[in-house]
Amino acid sequence: MLDSAQEAVDRASAALLALCSAATILLVAAIAAVVAASVFWRYVLNDALSWAEELAKYSMVWLTFTGAPVALARGAHIAIELLPSSLADRARHAVMLLVSVIVVALLAVLLHYGVVFTWNGRRQVMIMLGGFSMAWLFAAVPSGAAVMLVVASGQMLRHLRGLLDPRAVRGEEAAALATGGASSA
Repeated sequence: MLDSAQEAVDRASAALLALCSAATILLVAAIAAVVAASVFWRYVLNDALSWAEELAKYSMVWLTFTGAPVALARGAHIAIELLPSSLADRARHAVMLLVSVIVVALLAVLLHYGVVFTWNGRRQVMIMLGGFSMAWLFAAVPSGAAVMLVVASGQMLRHLRGLLDPRAVRGEEAAALATGGASSA
């Protein structure tokens, strides 16, 4: 049962992470283009683009919440690895399961309040960007939290399986680390 749940979460996670990776690349390119255009207009043409700074700022917010799930899956967030790496397999999975449960709980709270925040900000507008609702900006928070929740749930299931039978996930962890996929962290 855990194996099939793990497979389903991993498939969903892989699809969402591919989307987040593509969005992150596009956002970095867009930010670079907007900032370069802004500098050109300001210092070469002596005419500032009024919307450029706001667009770059808002794109950076989305960049944060599209890049965070990718970093979570790759184990690239800040972590203290001294204790888990010094433990035996079962004990390491127990510690990392506890960490994963805490991460999932915090992401569920972030998702909930992100939805509330987005809903409450729907009447605010982006003045310099044509009056679009700020909800489009605020939606980055629950969107990123939802994807991170899927990724963290997969990690939690992997550690639960590892706690029950460490041999069952040993090969999966090595493959995940080798390919940059969902790690054991």
